Amino acid sequence: MPAPTLTFAMSDYSRVTRENRTSPMSSFVRWLRLKKYQYEVTFSLYMLTPTERFIFNFILFMLVSLLVTAAYYYLPNHVLIIYNRVWYYLQGELASKTAAAGAANKSIYIADGLRTTAAALKAASVESTTATLKEL
Repeated sequence: MPAPTLTFAMSDYSRVTRENRTSPMSSFVRWLRLKKYQYEVTFSLYMLTPTERFIFNFILFMLVSLLVTAAYYYLPNHVLIIYNRVWYYLQGELASKTAAAGAANKSIYIADGLRTTAAALKAASVESTTATLKEL
C-alpha cells in the first residue's frame, strides 16, 4: 500500500500575497480616498444631506483657520513670555535685563557715532552758510 501524498495548490496563495505594483500617483490618490472615507465615517457625514455637510465642513474649516491664525500670531509672543518666566525662576533676574547689559556697549558705540555725525553735519552746514553769505 503506497503512502498517501499531500499536494497543495499554491496558486491562490500567491495571488493573495503578491503586492499590486501601482504608480505613486495612484497610491497617493488611494490614500486620499481612504482619509476622506475615514473623515466621513468618524464624523458621520455620510448620514447628512449635502447642505448639512457643507455647513458642517464650513464651520469646521473656519474653526481650524482661526486656530491656525491665532497660533501663528500669538504663539511666538506666548513662548517668549514663558521663556522669560522660566529664566526668572531659574536665574532670579529678568532675561531682558541680562540682554540689556550686553547691549549697553552697543548703545555707547551708537551714541558716539551719532555725536560724530552731528558734529560733521554742523561743520559742513557752517561752511556752506559762510560761503553763501560771502557770495552775497
